[in-house]
Amino acid sequence: MTWNYRIIHHDKADYPDYAIHEVFYDKDGKVESWTSNPIDPSGESKAEVIRVLEMMIKDIKKAPILTESKLEKAIRDKIKTL
Repeated sequence: MTWNYRIIHHDKADYPDYAIHEVFYDKDGKVESWTSNPIDPSGESKAEVIRVLEMMIKDIKKAPILTESKLEKAIRDKIKTL
């Protein structure tokens, strides 16, 4: 399983917003799951926090924004086909 950081648009919320989440992919590269809560950069040192932030920025710059409602539908549809 692979993962990266992605921006997810929370379009179903009372106050829609955008947040960074870890997104996990199956062996075919399709989204399998994502963290329920947004990710706050953290680490055991200043350097590690900076490294995590740089990785987040690199990942979110190269990938399109995901939409929560579309992700949930894709997961439901995938489960139906298993």
